[in-house]
Amino acid sequence: MPKRYGFAAYRLSHPPPESANWPLLTNQLTINYDAAMGRPREFDEDEVIAEALQTFWKQGYGATSIPDLMEATQLERGSIYKAFEDKHSLFERAFDNYLRAGRAKMAQILGSDAPPIARLQAFFAQVVAGCSGAEGGPGCLAVNTMVELAPSDAAVRDRLVRHWKVVERMLEQTLRDGQSEGEIRKDVSAKDLARLVVKLIAGIAVFSRQGSPTDATQTIIQLLSRVR
Repeated sequence: MPKRYGFAAYRLSHPPPESANWPLLTNQLTINYDAAMGRPREFDEDEVIAEALQTFWKQGYGATSIPDLMEATQLERGSIYKAFEDKHSLFERAFDNYLRAGRAKMAQILGSDAPPIARLQAFFAQVVAGCSGAEGGPGCLAVNTMVELAPSDAAVRDRLVRHWKVVERMLEQTLRDGQSEGEIRKDVSAKDLARLVVKLIAGIAVFSRQGSPTDATQTIIQLLSRVR
């Protein structure tokens, strides 16, 4: 097993008294307790958060224990608490990274120069690829967390409310572009269509966890498209 990184490292700053039973220590040894001295961490925090994210994503928040995180990150228990305070704080850091990365990818796809329908198709394809697997994928962590934690965890619920509002706004803009170009139906507002799409992709993410077919991209596009 790879070496775990811990904070309990010491070095001697002065020789011990002669009465101490440390005959091998010399004047060149020093003691440094890194919790007190602020010794630089011996691990990459971003890598630790990324490893923790994969564990939370695969197992869910409640089913992930501190020993699971120790195994995933190769950190000792004390190091996890020292760097991240507790499991919930580590999850929040990991979850924030996940949400930011998802929105950035979405902005890249929906902000391209392609026609609005093509942008939406590419976005739906990315959603399906990110959630699904032959035997059932881990789903969307945002949706999983909404089901597991949002009803009882105000901090997580607030994050999700902000996240879905941003997602809706990006979709609404693309749908509005499509309406302007005659590709998207106009009998329903772009805002209402965006809300519908968010619920549809949440359903895709949920069903992907049991391995059900989830590529409803063409059906969704047909629902959004202007009747010709």
